[in-house]
Amino acid sequence: MYFPIGWPKVLKNVGADNQIIKQIVSNRDKILFASLSDDCLTVWFCKPTVPIVYHKRSVESLQRLGINVGVEWKPDSSMICISTSEGHLILYNVEAASEQTAYQQYDPPTASLRRDSAELFVKEIIPSLHITLLKEILIWDGQITRMCCISGTEILVCTTRAHLLRYRWDGTQNRDYCLDLGRIPFSINQQVSKAEPILEDNTHVNDIEYSPLVCGFGITLNDGRAAYLTAPNLKFDPNAVQGIWAPGIDDATCARVNHKFRLIAIGRKNSQVDVFTIDEVTGGLELSHTMVLSSKDFPGDPGPVKCMRWTADGRAVAVSWERGGVSVWSTFGALLMCSLAWDHGLNQDLGKHNPLVISSLEWATEGYQLWMVKVEGDASSNLIQLDFVKSPLSVNPCMSTQRHLYLQADDKLYVNLEDNLTKKTKISIIDSSAESYQENGVDQPNLEFENSTKYREFVDDNECRKQWSVLPLPATYIATNWPLRYSAIDEAGMNVCVAGRTGLAHYSGASRRWKLFGNEAQEKDFVVTGGMLWWRDYIVIGCYSIFDGHDEIRFYPRESKLDNRFAKIVRVQSQVFVLDILDDQLVVFGADALVTIYELNCVDNVGNVEMRCVQAVDVSALSHPACVVSAALCRLQDSPRAARTSTVVLYTQRHPDSLVINASGRLMMVQREEYDVDEDNNPAYSCLPATVLASCVESVWSCGNSSPSQTQLSRALWLWCGSLGARVWLPLLPRDASRHPDTSRHTFMAKRIMLPFHLNIYPLTILFDDAILLGAENDTTLYASDSSSMFSLPFCVVNKTSQVYLHQILRQLLRRNLGYHAWEIARSCSQLPYFPHSLELLLHEVLEEEATSKEPIPDAQLPSIIEFVHEFPVYLQTVVQCARKTEIALWAYLFSAAGKPKELFQECLQKKMLDTAASYLIILQNLESSTVSRQLATQLLDTALQEERWDLARDLVRFLRAIDPNDVDSPRNSVNVQAKYGQIVQSQTVSPNAEDLSVILGNMQLAGGRGRSFSTTVSPSEPAPPPPPAPAPQPPARATAAVKRKKSVPARSERDSYSGTAEEFFIDMMIQRHARHLLSTARLHSLGKMACALDLHLVAWLAGERERAARIDSAVMCVKRLHEDFQWPYPVVKVSEPCMQRKGSTVTSSYTPSAESDSLCGDSGYMSLPLRAALPMTAGAPMSPRPVSSLGESSVAEGGAVAWDGGGAGEERRYAALMERLHHHQAERGSHTAHVQLRYFLQLMNEASCVEWALVLAVVLRDALAVLRTTNAARAQDVSLPAVKRLRAALQDICAWTDAECLGYRPFMLAISNQIPFLTSIINTRERRMSMVNPRVRTSSTSSLNLDSKPTTPTEKFPPPQKVQEVTKQVRKDSPKTVQETVSTAVVSPTRAPPPVRDDVSSGCILM
Repeated sequence: MYFPIGWPKVLKNVGADNQIIKQIVSNRDKILFASLSDDCLTVWFCKPTVPIVYHKRSVESLQRLGINVGVEWKPDSSMICISTSEGHLILYNVEAASEQTAYQQYDPPTASLRRDSAELFVKEIIPSLHITLLKEILIWDGQITRMCCISGTEILVCTTRAHLLRYRWDGTQNRDYCLDLGRIPFSINQQVSKAEPILEDNTHVNDIEYSPLVCGFGITLNDGRAAYLTAPNLKFDPNAVQGIWAPGIDDATCARVNHKFRLIAIGRKNSQVDVFTIDEVTGGLELSHTMVLSSKDFPGDPGPVKCMRWTADGRAVAVSWERGGVSVWSTFGALLMCSLAWDHGLNQDLGKHNPLVISSLEWATEGYQLWMVKVEGDASSNLIQLDFVKSPLSVNPCMSTQRHLYLQADDKLYVNLEDNLTKKTKISIIDSSAESYQENGVDQPNLEFENSTKYREFVDDNECRKQWSVLPLPATYIATNWPLRYSAIDEAGMNVCVAGRTGLAHYSGASRRWKLFGNEAQEKDFVVTGGMLWWRDYIVIGCYSIFDGHDEIRFYPRESKLDNRFAKIVRVQSQVFVLDILDDQLVVFGADALVTIYELNCVDNVGNVEMRCVQAVDVSALSHPACVVSAALCRLQDSPRAARTSTVVLYTQRHPDSLVINASGRLMMVQREEYDVDEDNNPAYSCLPATVLASCVESVWSCGNSSPSQTQLSRALWLWCGSLGARVWLPLLPRDASRHPDTSRHTFMAKRIMLPFHLNIYPLTILFDDAILLGAENDTTLYASDSSSMFSLPFCVVNKTSQVYLHQILRQLLRRNLGYHAWEIARSCSQLPYFPHSLELLLHEVLEEEATSKEPIPDAQLPSIIEFVHEFPVYLQTVVQCARKTEIALWAYLFSAAGKPKELFQECLQKKMLDTAASYLIILQNLESSTVSRQLATQLLDTALQEERWDLARDLVRFLRAIDPNDVDSPRNSVNVQAKYGQIVQSQTVSPNAEDLSVILGNMQLAGGRGRSFSTTVSPSEPAPPPPPAPAPQPPARATAAVKRKKSVPARSERDSYSGTAEEFFIDMMIQRHARHLLSTARLHSLGKMACALDLHLVAWLAGERERAARIDSAVMCVKRLHEDFQWPYPVVKVSEPCMQRKGSTVTSSYTPSAESDSLCGDSGYMSLPLRAALPMTAGAPMSPRPVSSLGESSVAEGGAVAWDGGGAGEERRYAALMERLHHHQAERGSHTAHVQLRYFLQLMNEASCVEWALVLAVVLRDALAVLRTTNAARAQDVSLPAVKRLRAALQDICAWTDAECLGYRPFMLAISNQIPFLTSIINTRERRMSMVNPRVRTSSTSSLNLDSKPTTPTEKFPPPQKVQEVTKQVRKDSPKTVQETVSTAVVSPTRAPPPVRDDVSSGCILM
């Protein structure tokens, strides 16, 4: 609850630098500190840290009285008593020299150095003190060992002659009440009739502390024993004092008393601290807990305990050891900070030399600073000051109902709102197990990236920063009201109120402004004493009015000015200690030991609040009022079944809320019940006897939400018990939710169970619905390792921590055979993103504990845990993730309960949980032979290919290729599922390459990996960037020439020369089979992803599949499948006025210049230049075509018929305008990513001479030039006659389909319909040629003659495409020279003679 922050401050010694400071002691208010050396006394002020008085004794006084030994303050800080080595007491008066402050600040004469900010003015009044000698007292009873102030009038002095002398502050001795250890009876408790005094000689008290709340003293003797001195009353009559021994203590060094929690801490020589509590039944000392360093905190021995100090609120204790080191522990033994775990650099060996040796400790006001005396060798010491931050729960326990985590320092707040931290926590947990639970099971919800994506989209990175949001208090307020004492934050986390020494201030997160009192006198007139909280739009405080002299409860509205005129002020009978609220019920606990419950009602919006006293409960019999830590109302019974009509709770509709009180660590519940109504029809309540729920309780959390959809976790009562761990008082709801609950008195006790478990963090906030504990921890950073540097001590930081606790509760319930309730709780949390992680933690903890146990386990819990996890869809993932994070030696015990890994693997395949099956494959690799692993991996690869899990398929291919053929038959030890529980079956040593074969994680790099396929066509100079799902783009020409192509899948012609193993050939055949299936079903999108993942050489493979899988039987189906897979929109018919279209229409393009350049030089590698670039552009609209006003012409976007009759220039203009608008129609096409992917496939199909697919892709892209190239490519020799016939049939089918179903394609199909007769002429020519060639090959002479005369033999020419000529003419007439040359090279006149030997596919003008 207390955490150090920042650098320790080293204070400069007053006087000689080499003096040894023996002790540092503060006054009761912890504002003034007295440091004592052999001959000097220095009084320091806390804030600012400056010395006020320095007093040095004379040499004559030192020789006569001895050197200084100890110092003690009078409670009112008016006197100081010093004990000397020669048995004298020296009393000093401490008086204010003047009303002026001890330090004056003056601005320098230089104007630029003058102060102009309020923070630079020290408004704190530093008292100017004066020390005068009052009296010197000689103690005729040996040397003085310790002094202890027991009241405002007396001081107790312990001597070496076993006497406890009581002196008054005026120097006189109270002889009648002096104590002698030899006359005090000692026993183990107060019920033993036989008690014996201390009879040993030379036995005396070496440490003592007094507490009126424990009604006695805690003492340690010089022989190592410790005891507790008590009496029936605080007068301590020597005849009534009795001593109670601390059991088991024989090496005590020091003792300190915790007043609020009534604990006595005994420091021992074995470096641990034993904390005792007083048994109220026997009156003896009972060991509560032990503060001991674990080997994780410090493996060595820090030595005997040197000094201990509790904070003023009793929430923490600081402990130092003789050999060095200081630590801070919570009340019941939770370690908060230990300097032995700090980073002191590599040169420091803490076991031999500790740089931080502390001889004396003292806490400052409110526990924000720890003053320490640091020993610097044998001749000097320094004062150092370490700053602390603390949780608001330490002083304001009502903040336990808030979901926001924040810490408070002396002048600032460290805030992290619940929304920010929980999102960060959930994301970190999701990231840590993202690969573990990404499955698409048949009978389970989709967990693959779903939750992670939702959270990532919802979270703002700026809000989820790791650092704290520091909120400094306004300087105008904290300068005169330091330190911060109370703070409170509202439920939304948007408003914060703080209270210092006097007054209060509040901050609005919406406006980012502080609001202070306008009248400073009103701010100084009251002191907040009993906490503060938010209720609706009001600040509620319990305070003491200095002006009126009585205690009050005040309500300040948030929206109004901070002024008493707008405040609701209610007087109370006694000082307010604790405030708490539940809905509209205000709980007030005061110094009169009364818990008063008020009902609050907001009358209007002006600030009128009604308070009606509902009930007053006297708890004086339970505890002293000063020992009450918290008092709150908790909703422990069933929620109300009737709805609430307003924000005011109708008490008649539900059970009364229970009163939970924490008194000195004992948690007690007072159950309230309604027994009558008053004259105003308001219910009256009575209380049942108090029930003790738990002991050693530091903090209590309960959910204040009363929604009807509360889960069991939100109805639970959480307890934190320090080193004893956490406890949750969990409700056990009945199975039959329809039956009404029993309203008898003690029924609720039978419906709850207390579950203890251990936590790794110190909890500060609990998120009930999210099943997360939030806390903080200390960490250090070393900036300088030089011991002489001011920064040699590490820099302390406070980090936020979190922990999931769901698995702890589930395990405790299953251990108690409460599986149904565990299942109900788990089901209510199944939607949490880290629920699978909780199940994995549950299984892992039980497995580690039971499998490593050396003793037999008669009642093993692992089978029940496995059976429980099996009830959830993530069972298979949980088991395999637990196995992968566990040693191989424990797998036998795990799978003996979970089932055979082979069966689990097959179950994953059946449910299509391929990632989980891949994880099981890694398990099976270490348990089975390589033959079995290969067989299962091949089966998984086949399924992955079917499910289109390409990344997984790539890893599996690498996994299979990495298996050594010589290791196929190597035996492995299988899991013995018949092993008994508790018997560990040791597995053989895993092969050295077991980790390297974990390729499913994607971290394996094999030298035998296959390279990527490269295109043989030269890419443009500016290739378009490929999207992630698209196949790999073409490399530049130089890279293509330099890199040797690796063909992962051999072509059909290369199988005879294939040099791989049979296993690799089988893998390649499997990949080809799936690729052939994708191509035959027209799933090009999946084929592209598969080729990208598996490095499939598509060009060679497509060439081999030209007459098989690449043939198209239904072109219309292929067009539809391309539109569906690539999400490519169909062209639409725009309905517009025909007269407007005939007069002139423009199709506006939405393409950017960069996108246009991509379309000009697409990924196909061909100059698919649209004719719009060759036409004149309109100056006002550079991206739109020029309007065409030809009579009788209709727009392409209109979708109407285009007049093709007529000739001359009119037809050419209409055709050019048509092609122009066809290109502009690209603005209505799909995404740029899909466009690049389709262009890529068009290029591949052209390279592989798959003219049917090339035609379909060109039609989908509506690329007329690509259609012309495709039909011209049909003249090539590698395109068979049946392929040309199918090409013509495909074109005819698409034309018929567009006329009947898809009219949007009709303009484009009309534009390319002239290619059908062109293909018909090619078919006719080939058939005639075949009929002419076949008779000549009957004899060899005819064949040779035919070959010799081939260059001169006349052949028939194919009819040229007429539309291409017309387009060429139009381009030459209207286009620039460069464009004209480009187009002319692409389309050649048919009268030009082609080369006799070389076949130029791109020109389309070869003679066959």
